[in-house]
Amino acid sequence: MALAVDSVVDQIASGRIVCENEATLQLHLSRAVMLAAELFLSDKNEVSFVELERPWHGQRSGRIDLWFGFRIADGCETTCAVEMKFLKKVNHREPNNRYDVFSDILRLEECKSMCDLAFVLVVTDHDHYHSQMSYSSGTSDFDFRHGSSYKAGEMMEYRTANPYGPAFSLTGSYDFSWSTERNGFRYLLSEVVG
Repeated sequence: MALAVDSVVDQIASGRIVCENEATLQLHLSRAVMLAAELFLSDKNEVSFVELERPWHGQRSGRIDLWFGFRIADGCETTCAVEMKFLKKVNHREPNNRYDVFSDILRLEECKSMCDLAFVLVVTDHDHYHSQMSYSSGTSDFDFRHGSSYKAGEMMEYRTANPYGPAFSLTGSYDFSWSTERNGFRYLLSEVVG
């Protein structure tokens, strides 16, 4: 997963891939995941598969951005779910985007019973998400800046006159670490442990 993400973000940062939205990121990441998977499959009965916008019917029903997996010759299967955000500075939806990232982590925690691995991926050209000095007290619970952490069970709440969504907590604990800057772009790739 890390190899595919690293390659795609490098291509976006260099301009080789023109990416203006999450759908384009999904497309290119799914292609990179499939190419990487093929390097590790050697038996004619081994297969890899990928699905975009896979339906998920749980407490937080919806669609999983990227679902992929491998089936090796003995029939063993490994699957992975990925929720992603492509947050461009020009499309500033702050702080709602931060809430949505944590909401994606919650959805992935809930679907972990259906997959072996899960990741949340955030790609951005806006330093507000990874290195902002501080957030307002009303939305500071939703913090995934570089070096920040979230402790399992802590309630996160929008403390504003018109909250964007309901309060919630996560099952897992997380330490957030962003990639180095690449031509203005950085990414956060965090395994979901819930």
